[in-house]
Amino acid sequence: MNARRLTSIAGVALAVSALGATQLAAGATPARTVRVSAQLKVASTVNGLGGAPQSCLAGICKIKNRGTGRMTHFGKVTFTSVITADDNQPPCGTSSQWVNRIIRTIHTSRGILVLHEAGLQCPEPGVGPRVEAVWTVDGAESTGIFAGAQGGGYDIAYPVQDTAAPHGTITLAP
Repeated sequence: MNARRLTSIAGVALAVSALGATQLAAGATPARTVRVSAQLKVASTVNGLGGAPQSCLAGICKIKNRGTGRMTHFGKVTFTSVITADDNQPPCGTSSQWVNRIIRTIHTSRGILVLHEAGLQCPEPGVGPRVEAVWTVDGAESTGIFAGAQGGGYDIAYPVQDTAAPHGTITLAP
């Protein structure tokens, strides 16, 4: 990198810092980052193809579930999930699936948090299927304290046990 480019980058960084300091001095609320951890329990599951717990058409499975749980900083929650999975090319052996999309909507007393997830469902000996997914916050669809939020994390779910456990970091909008 040449000196001129470094000077430009440093100038932009200084301007952004000054803008942030000006906003704080003017009374703007700074963004707040929180680590979240949830323990969710599925109460009921239906698929989009007739109501059975999981049924697939041409290898594409659509599952909807709902339940309750707890989330750090936000207490008791309810949630719904819409899951799209593909078992046409099992990623980790027989009975595995690509979990192409999970939209998890978590209702708290302070707003609705919408997460978009994707991952894999692989068999785990002695336990059954285990879903490992990553998630990101949809700040545009979230409401209340979560409106405009950003963040991400991971989720471990055990479908046979009807549990999910998203963990990560959320930066709440100022």
